[in-house]
Amino acid sequence: MKDVSPGPHGDARPRGLPGVAAFAGIAAWAVTAGPGVAQDRPLAADFEEVYRVGGLDAPGWAQFGEGALPIGFDAAGNLHVLDPDASQVVVVDGRGELVRTVGRKGEGPGEFIRPIELGVWRDGRFVVMDPGHQAFQIFGPDGELERFVKTGREPIFVRFLATRVDPREDAMIVQGPPPNPARRAIAQSVAGTGSDNRADDRGLERLKLHGDVMAVEPVLRAWRIPRDDDDWPGPEELRDASPADLARMASEIEGMRRYLDPDLLWDVLPDGTIAYSDSSAYVIRLARPSGPVIDVLRRPLSPEPVTQRIRSALIAEEIRIERQYIAAIAAEGGQVPIQEMFNESRRQIENGGFFEEVPVVRNVRATWEGGLWIRRRGAEPWNSEGPIDVFGPDREYVGTFPAGAPGMPAAFGPDGLVAYWEADELDVPSLVVRRLPGEVR
Repeated sequence: MKDVSPGPHGDARPRGLPGVAAFAGIAAWAVTAGPGVAQDRPLAADFEEVYRVGGLDAPGWAQFGEGALPIGFDAAGNLHVLDPDASQVVVVDGRGELVRTVGRKGEGPGEFIRPIELGVWRDGRFVVMDPGHQAFQIFGPDGELERFVKTGREPIFVRFLATRVDPREDAMIVQGPPPNPARRAIAQSVAGTGSDNRADDRGLERLKLHGDVMAVEPVLRAWRIPRDDDDWPGPEELRDASPADLARMASEIEGMRRYLDPDLLWDVLPDGTIAYSDSSAYVIRLARPSGPVIDVLRRPLSPEPVTQRIRSALIAEEIRIERQYIAAIAAEGGQVPIQEMFNESRRQIENGGFFEEVPVVRNVRATWEGGLWIRRRGAEPWNSEGPIDVFGPDREYVGTFPAGAPGMPAAFGPDGLVAYWEADELDVPSLVVRRLPGEVR
């Protein structure tokens, strides 16, 4: 692969292997190189179940809303669950018993208008992000409100792609949304202010929550995927556009599909180190916050080139999913022009662009003890539920769980605790907490 693109720090990096050679002196560790296919060391996925809460017959506090709700453990093994529908945080102890609920619907301190994110520190304190208040609310281990932190001149209008608490201080590390100049112009016109330097989906920033008003500082800027943005509106077009025109532009930009672009995937280790993947190759970099890359993990798994067969198969799969989605809307009696809606969706799907390789890595998660779980692609290029490689806190490769079992936990906790969301045949959610054996923690 000879095509090179500028990396996030100005280095020229081959596509699929960004930035590795450019960091001279890095103490990199890699599994023994092979011809492009790694030899996995199989791991058993038979984890002890500790407890489960939720389900059809659950008490009111455990009747969780739909979807994978934000959750997090503290060092005592208590599991915190943000239920936006109920406007509350549910705290469950190590036996699955209710400790307390925190919050309710309302406009006062300690109440929630539109809570969307939760972060839990090891000492039992937790923070709730509430765009309805344009604020973060920090609670003590006893559930009492400690601090109400306004967003100030940097309002929250969109959901971040991913959030984590900073283990070293009162702060959250967040990944911004995909760039959309029209959407940003709408937000700035509503707020009357805003920064063009905020992180998008290829960057991380720290939201510092020490005082009464949030402060923002950059953390990491990942490799940016080369793409043609000539169709995006320019500054003059945005400045002269009406609110209706801006909304139309924003919708059109979000409809510009790009398939198989490697995402920025990341997590924060207990000491604050950030582990991330930003390319199609199996390259996991570890960086100090706002500092240099200090280590690189690799396995000899090469990304597959995107062929016409892959393009055709992926487009067919997207059309199949879209047809099912629109059929479900029609079955519910939705008053929408079904055929027109499907035709427009199909047009966008068929006109989408493609990255040149199928990304290998699909998820990066840090364990409580500082290990890493790295999820790979599945058998099909669009399948992100593949095997999971485990690296220990010493960065040594431990082994690989097969695809489908056990799956990536929604949260890692102390003493090997992990939490998973499961749904029954009626799609009623339950939280299942299991315990990992020592070698994969």
